[in-house]
Amino acid sequence: MDWGRGVWPRRNQWYWGSASGRIGGRPFGFNIGYGFGDTSAATENMVVYDGVMHKLEEVSFLIPDGETSFMKPWRFTSSDNRFEMDFTPVLDRHSNPPPGAQYGSDQHQVFGYFTGRAVLDDGTALPVERLFGFAEKVVNRW
Repeated sequence: MDWGRGVWPRRNQWYWGSASGRIGGRPFGFNIGYGFGDTSAATENMVVYDGVMHKLEEVSFLIPDGETSFMKPWRFTSSDNRFEMDFTPVLDRHSNPPPGAQYGSDQHQVFGYFTGRAVLDDGTALPVERLFGFAEKVVNRW
C-alpha cells in the first residue's frame, strides 16, 4: 500500500506506518504517512477492512520529546478524527550514515503495538487492540 511518487529532492524526510491483522475475524490493516509528494489531491492514508478501502485525511505522528525519543509511546491522530492510536514501541531499527558522509539515510523504523480506533466510511468505529506493526521517521540525503 506504499504510494511513493514524484521527483525526490536530494534531502527529504518522511513518516510512514503500517499494520495488518484481523479484527472480529476479518482482515484489517492500514497505511499512514506524510512528508513527501503532493498530497493536495489525496493522501496515502487509508484503512482496509474486510477487503474494502476507507480513505483517511491527514494523519499526524506525535513522537515524544521533539521526535528524539523513539522508544517512548507515540500517538497518532487524523485531521478527520477517524484514526486515533497509541503506539507502544518494542524495537527501534535505527541506521544512519557515518559522520561526514555526503549521502545516507537516518532511519528510525520502530516496531510495536497499535491500540486505539479506526472509523470506517459508514461511521463504524473499530477498536484496535495491540495490533503489531511499524512506524518510522526517515531523513535521506541522496
